[in-house]
Amino acid sequence: MKKLRIAALLLFATAAVSAQDLRTNEVPANLQSTFTKSFTNVKDVEWEKKGDVYKVEFEINRMDHDIWYDAQGNVIKSKIEISESELPSAVASAVKTKYADYKIDSVEVLEEGGKKTYKVEIEKGWTKERKLVLDASGEILSDMED
Repeated sequence: MKKLRIAALLLFATAAVSAQDLRTNEVPANLQSTFTKSFTNVKDVEWEKKGDVYKVEFEINRMDHDIWYDAQGNVIKSKIEISESELPSAVASAVKTKYADYKIDSVEVLEEGGKKTYKVEIEKGWTKERKLVLDASGEILSDMED
């Protein structure tokens, strides 16, 4: 039992050190400015800092967005939830061709280092789920059963 308490304490301490939640007034002005110029009509804005990287989570039209910035305000990476109708036709076609009997459940666009990928979660009935990662041309880069 003592080992369990120590492990739980270490886990909590690691989580507390690894990412720090920030109040808006604790976010550098240049980041706030970059963010507000890029995104309007945002809701539920939450900032955190891990090392030298700032992450902002927010919603636009009930869609989740995560943007990672460096201290100078440059976007390092982003993850944006989109609707199925916003998928590029090559991506939608590849999913429907390979998994015709599955339904698209959720879609996220991931962008990092100039590369854009699409994370598509699909489901069939109540029990079968898959997580796919595709590039913009529709090539399946990853296909995992969930």
